[in-house]
Amino acid sequence: MIFIKRFFLVLLLIILPINSMAHKSQEERIKFWKEYYNPKLEVTQPAVPSVKINLNKIGPFFQLQTNIDNFKLTPDQDMKNDNTWTGYGKLFINGKFITRIYNKYLFLKSIPIGENEIKVILSSNMDADLTYRNEIISDSIIIRFPEYNFAEARSKAYSLYIQCEFSDNGQQNKKKLANKGLKVSESSKFLQCRHDSQKNTLDSFKKEMSKIQLTHYKITLDAFQKRIKLWKSFENNEINISDARKKNTLIENNIDIQMQEKISQGSKK
Repeated sequence: MIFIKRFFLVLLLIILPINSMAHKSQEERIKFWKEYYNPKLEVTQPAVPSVKINLNKIGPFFQLQTNIDNFKLTPDQDMKNDNTWTGYGKLFINGKFITRIYNKYLFLKSIPIGENEIKVILSSNMDADLTYRNEIISDSIIIRFPEYNFAEARSKAYSLYIQCEFSDNGQQNKKKLANKGLKVSESSKFLQCRHDSQKNTLDSFKKEMSKIQLTHYKITLDAFQKRIKLWKSFENNEINISDARKKNTLIENNIDIQMQEKISQGSKK
């Protein structure tokens, strides 16, 4: 009986806000649900909490440092009270919630490629965002990952491109291919390496490329994909070496043809 009463109470709590929204505008509904799922708690004590974050580079990793004042991180009090001087931090990367912060230092396992906003919001133990004068108490920083600029990225891409052939693994692969009468470029593994050296290094810099650079970048990556597929077919004995080489030449020549077409189209506009 008690269970049934509790069930209907929970159901009522869910239905009531939905019914109250029935005659509201779309903008009012969005505002309501944002506040419903992201409750706020206004600071009233004289000592106003604050948060400041920065990112430390440690080897290949990043360590988030969260400095707080007039606030205590209390993992032992989770869901036990609701005040504005104890609780935790909420970490967001590009608006997406990542984890709670209960310590000054936190290692970030990964950061998305490109420009990122890292943000920490102070929260009460009952998951309410702290506010002061109706402003959420938080701090954010913008970081680009990788940290190098476009010019450095192109240099890095070229360096990785060269390593596909001249690294220890590249040289071993080259020797095996030569024993079969094949060139180093006649290998899906080698072509995949070259494709990845470009895409993984330059993809986050597409906004900084000129129109011609971006066009060439896209056409080149597409050609790599086609060549990778072609040489995988050869490696799986689905096509002979003569046909594979002819088709490979057509794909390579088509890069220049497509570029000329794109340039001509651009000049006519």
